[in-house]
Formats: sequence, C-alpha cells, structure tokens
Amino acid sequence: MLRPPLRCHLLALAVATAAAAPPSFAQRNIQGVDDEEDEGDAPKKGDDAPAKDDKKSDAKKKADPKKKADDKKVDEKKADDKNASDDKKVDDTKSDGKKASETRSEGKKSTPGDVLDETAEEKKKRSAEDEARKKADEAAAAEEAKQAAERARVAEEKKANAEKRRVETRDQRLASAKRVRPLTRDEGDYHVAVAVEPGAVQKGALVEVRFDIGKKLDVADPKFGNRQPLKNLALTATVIEPSGKKDAKRLFAVHSLGAPGQYGFHMTPPKDGVLQVQLTGDVGDRTLDVSFPLHVGVWPPPDFDDEDKKVQNVDGKGG
Repeated sequence: MLRPPLRCHLLALAVATAAAAPPSFAQRNIQGVDDEEDEGDAPKKGDDAPAKDDKKSDAKKKADPKKKADDKKVDEKKADDKNASDDKKVDDTKSDGKKASETRSEGKKSTPGDVLDETAEEKKKRSAEDEARKKADEAAAAEEAKQAAERARVAEEKKANAEKRRVETRDQRLASAKRVRPLTRDEGDYHVAVAVEPGAVQKGALVEVRFDIGKKLDVADPKFGNRQPLKNLALTATVIEPSGKKDAKRLFAVHSLGAPGQYGFHMTPPKDGVLQVQLTGDVGDRTLDVSFPLHVGVWPPPDFDDEDKKVQNVDGKGG
C-alpha cells in the first residue's frame, strides 16, 4: 500500500499529463456545447437542416395560393377558350347562312330577265288552264245535274202516267180481281205470289187459295226467269178469325198443284169479316212465314188499290 505522499504525487502527475494531452472527441463535444452556450444561443451547425426545411415549408405554403390562383387562371382560360370556340361555331353557322342567303340573292340578281318573263308567262298560262279546267268541271257538273233532273222528271212522269192508267183501268182491274184477285208477298230471297179465286170472297162459299213460291235469282234462269220455283215443300195454312176465340184458328194442309212451285188449299169462310191467312213451311235454309188478309162479304176490298200497286210493281220489274 502506497503512502499518502506518494499517492498525491501520482495524482498530480496524472493531472499534468491530462492537461498536456490533446482533448478527446468527447471533450471536444463537451467543450463545443459549453462554447455554444457561452456564445449566447449561437445557431448550431446541426440545426441548419430543420431551418431549411421550415423555409421550404413556408415557401410551399406561400406558393400554394399562387398555384391555386394559377390553376384558376388556367381553368378560366380553358372556359374562355371553350366559349370562344362555341361563339366561333355560332358565328360560322351564321356566316354560312348569310353566305347562303347572299348566294341565293346573288342567284336571283343574276337570273336573266327573260327567265323571269318566262316564269310569269308560264304562271299566266297555268292560271288560264286552271280556269279552263274549272269551267269544264262546272259545265260537267251542270250537265250531270241537268241529266239527273231529266231522269227525275221522266220517272215522275212515268209514275204519273202509271197512276193515270190505274185510274183509267181501275174498273177493268176490279172486274178482273173480282174473278181472281192477285196478291204478292216477299220474305228475304223468297217471293210468294197469291191468287184468291173468287176474289170477291163470300161467306159459305168455297174459296181456292193458290201460291206460286220461288227463290229470287241473281242471274236469270233461261226457263224460269229471275225466280227459281221451289218443289216438294211441306206447307201449312192457318186461317185466323178476328173473334179471338180458341176455335177461331183453323189449320189447312197445303198441297202441290203439280206444276213447279205451285201449291194451294180450299176453305169456306163461316161468316163475313176479315180473315188472316198465314202460310208457313220449311224451305231449306229457313222457315217461310207470310200472311195476308181476306175480306169476306166486302167488295171492293179496302186494301185493293194498295195491294194492286204492289202487284203492278212486281209485274213491272219482270216478276
């Protein structure tokens, strides 16, 4: 163990050696820190990078509004360019329309005078042709009306003459009908000609009622004309008295008379008055049902003129 004086001597030697030796890295760092503290908050060398970053950040912050303003200006410029382009298209369209109008105007102006004169002349000619055509149509219509009036006049005259002949021949027709009275009935395509003999029907006297039944034809038959006689029909005649009693209705079988389409039956009226005769039967595609009155004890019958006109009209049509 060293003695105290020797230990003190060695300690002093170590201190002197340390003082004489160059400072170490740690000592320099410590010394630098002390020096910077002594220099009164002098900027540290290691702090330069954060300071620069802060400046960049500030510069960026300051640059952002400018960039936004620049972007806004760019957008506004694009919008202005688009509007200008649209306006240009509209102007081009107007310009094209104006040019076309001017071209048409120039074409009109450049049209020779003789062409205009020809057009006017053609228009005048066309107007004259239209007027002539209109007059021709009016003349044709007037002629048609005249012919229609003439036809109507002829028909009316014919009707008047027929009526005059009826009046003049009424006595003759009455005398003929008193012997055999003709009647006529139509139902669809079927025609029934009736003959009542004697025509002046009297109570208690035998009366023969005959029927000529045929179907109307669109094309006339060489033998039968415009009506085809119906054969082998099963027909029934019902005679109804006006009393309204149950026994006032009598049925009669209608027989064929041998000739095509000819049928008939006999009856004796029990009293004076109006009897209703109903003829029914199956004619193939339908049931035939026609009726007519018989005036018993009355001559001339009150319906003579009307029924006679019907017969005359049928005969006048070739029936």
